[in-house]
Amino acid sequence: MIEIPFDPEIHLGPFSLAWHGIFTAVGIFFGVSLPIRLLRGRVTEEAAWAVATWGVVGGITGARLLHVIDRWDFYSEHLDQIVAIWTGGIAVWGAAIGGVLGGFIVALRRTDIPIGATADAAAAGLSLGFAIGRIGDIINGEHHAVACNGIGLCVGFTNPATLGQPGPVHLVVAYDMVWDLLGVALVLLLMRTALARAPQGRIFWTWVLWYAVGRFALGFLRVGDPTPILGLRQDQLVAVIAATVALPALALVQANILPRVLDLVPRPRPRPRPT
Repeated sequence: MIEIPFDPEIHLGPFSLAWHGIFTAVGIFFGVSLPIRLLRGRVTEEAAWAVATWGVVGGITGARLLHVIDRWDFYSEHLDQIVAIWTGGIAVWGAAIGGVLGGFIVALRRTDIPIGATADAAAAGLSLGFAIGRIGDIINGEHHAVACNGIGLCVGFTNPATLGQPGPVHLVVAYDMVWDLLGVALVLLLMRTALARAPQGRIFWTWVLWYAVGRFALGFLRVGDPTPILGLRQDQLVAVIAATVALPALALVQANILPRVLDLVPRPRPRPRPT
């Protein structure tokens, strides 16, 4: 068993900084920077930052909202804690859904943003941001897991302030982090191969399917969260929904139906350039 002795917080005199918050911020930074870099030359930097900014706002909002729904048994009796996101408590699926919706709404309101290509690049950023954020989860000892019998990454958390289990248990968040990094590699590989010439948006939906499969499978190694339907955890149920949406979306993109539908959505006329 590998011992993880880290304190979840950095203590600087009377002040404390949570490792989870630090790596969440780092994950957001690189999760935004990578898509902007991938879109360079195709989307103006101003437009890319507009999408990224509202994607972050939507991601934070969605992450907190889904967490509150998941833990409504607590928040229904502590309504004042719903907005206290600084105390911890976010759901990664909520970040993905909220972030995509936030960026999508902004992209729809502009004519200089190719929605499909932007979504493809955003998939790499989402996956990278999630992977970096998982480092904070590892240090904190969040997301309790099943016992580890020697096959896998067996750990125990030993710091008195930890949220983790004494072990030995599977370090599921590390497995999740590896899956996320493989997702980044998958998106970048597809963007450099023949698939990059396929209908825009196909890479994004491929990543959604990839991420959903991983979260569903790894959910069986986690414990301590609500299992409302068929013994499945909330993140597994969301994964099933995401995969159910991704499969037909892939077919619609491949048939060029979804892009044509998006073209029918009224979008503002481009602003005339000053002379």
